[in-house]
Amino acid sequence: MGVRRLLWTSLSLFTGLWLVLSAAESRSQTAPLWHEGGTSDVDPELERLGRAFAGLSEKIQPAVVLVRVNLEPMSVPEGQGQRPRSKRGSGFIISSEGYILTANHVVEGAGEIEVQLADRRIFRAQVIGADRNVDVAVIKVEGAKDFRVIPLGNSDRIQVGELVMAAGHPNTSGPESVVTLGIISWRGRSQSVSLGFDLIQSDAGAIPGDSGGVMVNMKGQVVGMITRAAQGGKIGFAVPINVIKNIVPRLIEGEKIVWGWLGVRVSEVTSAMAETIGLSPVRGVVISSVLPDQPAEKMGVRAQDVVLFVNGSDVSSPREFSRIIGGTEAGREIKLTIFRQGETLNIPVLLGTRPQTSERRER
Repeated sequence: MGVRRLLWTSLSLFTGLWLVLSAAESRSQTAPLWHEGGTSDVDPELERLGRAFAGLSEKIQPAVVLVRVNLEPMSVPEGQGQRPRSKRGSGFIISSEGYILTANHVVEGAGEIEVQLADRRIFRAQVIGADRNVDVAVIKVEGAKDFRVIPLGNSDRIQVGELVMAAGHPNTSGPESVVTLGIISWRGRSQSVSLGFDLIQSDAGAIPGDSGGVMVNMKGQVVGMITRAAQGGKIGFAVPINVIKNIVPRLIEGEKIVWGWLGVRVSEVTSAMAETIGLSPVRGVVISSVLPDQPAEKMGVRAQDVVLFVNGSDVSSPREFSRIIGGTEAGREIKLTIFRQGETLNIPVLLGTRPQTSERRER
């Protein structure tokens, strides 16, 4: 019995080994589970383009920072829920001295501000100056002099269809910044008539947390600061960097910038209206109403006046009119060229400051 059992065991082991070797040989004769790519599979132009984009990303990311904000405590009216205690956004370093630009709405109401650099170092920061209308804030960190900075470009030179890259710290990511690529899809888009400038629209996209991040051209120069998002983050809006450059030195000096106020409501000039009042061709904006005791009324501007020019520049829409007035500082004089009852008048108006209770669609 012992010899028979030993022979049976040996036969079983031999059979199992043969099956394993046969299966291995069978697999070696069939197609592999995956295909290893080779260098010959790559289009050289696409490979060069990919390396260029990767190089651009590496160039800009070290200067993009994560901004964490602990809000100042404040009472919340009963029934309105709990006020968030913190928020986060993005920013970018513009100076080796530690000056950082971010969106005003990111740091507004901050009790403490913490900035995390791309190399994971963390610094406390303080607000140096801010402007709510432009939605920009200058913050500063102390404690190091080796900050990686990003150069600023010229936003007046960008064109619709031009490639741009955006970088920020969306709420869905960790401490690393995220980059996206797209084109300038529209210049002259503003989601609020209260803005004194036109936002840059791009399909590079933006989502919460990106505010304060950068939009750069293909040279790696900042052409805009991300401030808003639309359509589920598929479209992003940026403040032109030239607008920011005009006021940053003043904010650093502690100056508070007050934007202009005229005290009127305006609307479009229709063809029927133009025909009725004898205005040809159709142009300008019509003063729908004049608010009492405001700069326009004090200088003789009346309802139903048609504004043709502001400081010699054509006015083609209520949005453009609002942009010009809102982008001029209070205390400065503007010249309105007005069509009234068949006559053209030039009326100088000294812009005032917006009353606290005024509606946003008034100028």
